[in-house]
This record gives sequence, structure tokens and C-alpha cells, in this order.
Amino acid sequence: MKTLFLKAIVLISLIVACGTSTIKAQDFKREGKVFSSVKKSSTSDDVATPYTWKDSKGVEYPISLHKVTKGDNAGKWKAYVVKKSAKTGKEYKYYIPSLTMADEIAKEMGL
Repeated sequence: MKTLFLKAIVLISLIVACGTSTIKAQDFKREGKVFSSVKKSSTSDDVATPYTWKDSKGVEYPISLHKVTKGDNAGKWKAYVVKKSAKTGKEYKYYIPSLTMADEIAKEMGL
């Protein structure tokens, strides 16, 4: 009888644990009476800016900001541009070495 009671308690607690919703407030949006899911991308910490970066060859690229989540600079912003490799043709992120410039842009944008 005790083992049956113990098994029932474990089963109920597993059902409750598995049945709880993993949807959070930021995982969906509401438009009137319609709810829809919001997909999160891996670049959710990236923000496009209206600013451009001119490299040494005179080519201008749009600047984007990435919020650092780990390490000593956690919570700060890093600026980058997307460049295309001349050898392989693949796109890559070139991070601009100035953290102060990224912070200045983030401050002007109200981030």
C-alpha cells in the first residue's frame, strides 16, 4: 500500500513537472484576440544601426551592434560589419576593435 501511494505521488509530480508550460511572455505576441509564436534567432542580441564604417580601401559597410553576454565585457556592446571574403566569397563578421565607439552608438540609440 505504501509503495502504491509513493508511486502515485511520484507519478503526479512528474505529470505536474512535465505539464507546466515552457512558453514565456517573450515567446509569443498578441494582436487583439490572436496569439502567435515569436521565433528567436541566435542573433537576438544583434542590432542594426544607421551608421556606417569606412575601411582603409574606402568601402563603406553598415555597422551592427552585438551585446556581449559573457566575460569581462558582459553587458557592453561590440560593433561589427559584415564583410565578404575575397578568396572564398563567404560572409563574415569583422568586429571593430573600439569598445568606446560601440558604447557611444548604443547610447545614442538608447540601448
